[in-house]
Amino acid sequence: MKKKWIAAGVFAVCSVLVCISYFYWDLPIAYYFRQLDPGMKKIAEVVTGFGIATWYIAGSLALFLFFRYVYKNELHAVRALFVFVALIFAGVLLNLFKWLAGRHRPIDYFAHGYYGFGFFGIGHEVTSFPSGHVQAVFTFATAMTILFPRWGVPLFLYAALISASRVILTAHYLSDVFAGAAVGILCAMAVKYFFDRRQIKLRRDA
Repeated sequence: MKKKWIAAGVFAVCSVLVCISYFYWDLPIAYYFRQLDPGMKKIAEVVTGFGIATWYIAGSLALFLFFRYVYKNELHAVRALFVFVALIFAGVLLNLFKWLAGRHRPIDYFAHGYYGFGFFGIGHEVTSFPSGHVQAVFTFATAMTILFPRWGVPLFLYAALISASRVILTAHYLSDVFAGAAVGILCAMAVKYFFDRRQIKLRRDA
């Protein structure tokens, strides 16, 4: 029951932040960072590279295969599988949301004045909501925190830093970031619930 309340709280808080940001914060923040010093943007470009989902998906799959067939450690293999499944599930759901929302990216606003949702969008310029980089790092951070609770604070700070880089680069609006974080956190929690229902242990004390 506690986990359900946590999930409901995450959904509620992120939903409120998305709405507030969409109406009041997105455009002023995008304008601010559009004029940011190029040196700062170069740093953000390096940071944002760590938000590419492929690294986490490939890494967790490789670890699963290693611990399943080479080193043969069942607990480590299940943990790697948990992270992999969470990332895949969140990624599929995120891309469905992107298509349904069809939201214009900041580049579309600055170039053509398009702001908001076009719905059923195809193409980079109309797949801003939610942020894929943010979803990936928050899925990873949540999954790893479930496995290793003591790492929670640095993991979420890491995720927040990469999320900030997406806004700094005006690749996304702030509301896209909040939505991406919500998808990542909730999907990792949903996969944990699935593993629990199947009585698949992820921790030695579980």
